[in-house]
Amino acid sequence: MQPKLILTALGFLTRLPMPAWVPFDGDSVARAARWFALVGLLIGALAAGCLWLLEPYLGQPLAVVLTLVLVLRLTGAFHEDGLADWCDGFGGHWLRQRKLEIMKDSQIGTYGVLALVAAFAIKAVALSTLPLGLAMLALVICHAGGRAVAGLVPVLLPYARDDGNSKTPQRDRAPGYLAQLTLMICGAAPLLALPYEAAAVLLLAWSAAFAFMVWNMNRHIQGYTGDTLGATEQVVELMTLLVLVAMFNQGYL
Repeated sequence: MQPKLILTALGFLTRLPMPAWVPFDGDSVARAARWFALVGLLIGALAAGCLWLLEPYLGQPLAVVLTLVLVLRLTGAFHEDGLADWCDGFGGHWLRQRKLEIMKDSQIGTYGVLALVAAFAIKAVALSTLPLGLAMLALVICHAGGRAVAGLVPVLLPYARDDGNSKTPQRDRAPGYLAQLTLMICGAAPLLALPYEAAAVLLLAWSAAFAFMVWNMNRHIQGYTGDTLGATEQVVELMTLLVLVAMFNQGYL
């Protein structure tokens, strides 16, 4: 274990204050990227605890909405911002350079707004549909799995931007085999709480989401950016919740 780098990953992916001795230079954040799925486990566990505490007083639907809002506050909507920029950039123009420019623009467009509204609605309805215990487990699974899958994208794609002004730590350091293994173990660990058939279905769904996002990025911008990594995390979160609801409705959970 690397406690200092784990704190670097935690500080990078959340708004939690970190001690002054925790490094946040580009190289440290890049090396800490292997622990992003572990941070996802922690975020999911905190979200699950929040849902468990609020549900007896507010009922599950309202508790779910407040939990999602608190998670947004905890993470600073880090990945949701990427989802919005991905939808604006890839949907707003057909030229590669213009797509990259749109994603870098701080203003949000119609595609981005609709994507955020749809994503929040899907999460809220899905988590309200599942029984409380399964909804709590779903929060842990989707946050860990989403960050694990997003962390593996740089293994297959180069960084897409040519300029040096970037906050994406992976641009100069693709994850090695040990980092990939760490991401996969931390991301898949919560699946052990599911029946093995359900875990297998989720792994297949994650693989499909990963393949689609890599293909989509390669087709549009011939690489990845920080925004597309954030979008990948959100796509995996949504895919996870949809698959869990479908399996629950069919009696597999």
